[in-house]
Amino acid sequence: MFVAIRKYAAGDRPEEIARRVGEGLIPVLRAQPGFRAYYAFVSEDGHPVSVSVCDSREAASRSNDRAGAWVAANMRDLIPDPPEVLLGPMLADAATLDEEVEQRRASQAEPWVDGGV
Repeated sequence: MFVAIRKYAAGDRPEEIARRVGEGLIPVLRAQPGFRAYYAFVSEDGHPVSVSVCDSREAASRSNDRAGAWVAANMRDLIPDPPEVLLGPMLADAATLDEEVEQRRASQAEPWVDGGV
């Protein structure tokens, strides 16, 4: 798997950035072959940052190209400059989402009840 990280120099109105990304960019990325995940946040120093996880270097490069083109076309008023981009192979993955879902399912299961036998 490959990861693309984009750090933007500017970014006012993070709520508006999140709304536009959710409505416009995420559907574009999800449609890309090899797409796995996308995360966006505002760093503690106020910079918008996004992370894409893809199956291959080619998919990560394509994701980066699509994201860059979409941001340039749809967010120039909020993010006028291109991002600093880091791209590389994933070395470790410690996602816990699947474990959390399984734990929630187990805790919601009906308890075993003795049928009186």
